[in-house]
Amino acid sequence: MLHGKTKKQQDNSIQYIQNRTNWCWAVACRMVGEQFKRNHPEFDIFISPCRGGNEETDVEVGYKKGIRSNDRNGLRMDVVEWDGESFLVDSWQRAIVMKANTECPGFDGNYSGDDVAKERGLKYVVTGQCDSHLIQIANLGFYDSEESLLAHHQERLLAVFQKGDYMIGNAILYPRGICHSFVLLNWTVDNKVLIYDPWNGSYTFRLAEDVFYSGIPTALGNGIIKWVQYIV
Repeated sequence: MLHGKTKKQQDNSIQYIQNRTNWCWAVACRMVGEQFKRNHPEFDIFISPCRGGNEETDVEVGYKKGIRSNDRNGLRMDVVEWDGESFLVDSWQRAIVMKANTECPGFDGNYSGDDVAKERGLKYVVTGQCDSHLIQIANLGFYDSEESLLAHHQERLLAVFQKGDYMIGNAILYPRGICHSFVLLNWTVDNKVLIYDPWNGSYTFRLAEDVFYSGIPTALGNGIIKWVQYIV
């Protein structure tokens, strides 16, 4: 029987590797939202388990232990922790999926996130409310666009990084044709973009032309970042 990693084996970075096969968007929302909160400390929302239950509530103290789950649908057992009785999934990833997913709101299964879900997820991480008006989410590009984001939005993309913020970068990966969300962290003076992949926790520098035009190799396939989302 396959079990997850024990506490001794688990690394803190596991919090930023997607715990289920469709949770890349949840990790991306978490990382982009947390970076925004670092730059805007007035937003200091954390999560913690409710007393006497398994659900999360927004409170002052962060909850880092993880949430027990015996739902194996899409669960990456090589990534999550096993406490001897149950698998422990990252509490932030689970909370984002529960609060923000548009397929089955209120449930934490292996749900993928459409653009509305990612907008809701970013707002939840920063403000604790998926429908908050305290921040706005910008969307640039389209999944089926034939034009590169560089053609019309390069200055806007650069402006985000100049503020020290991150953004969600979305791609269709081939040959499987799956949608996958990355985190774009920086754009260097030599025109390279620093990319984080929630699937395996890898950080890589790629030429901007490859990221947004030619395509980049990843663990799940090759793809081009066609549309992005970020907090304004």
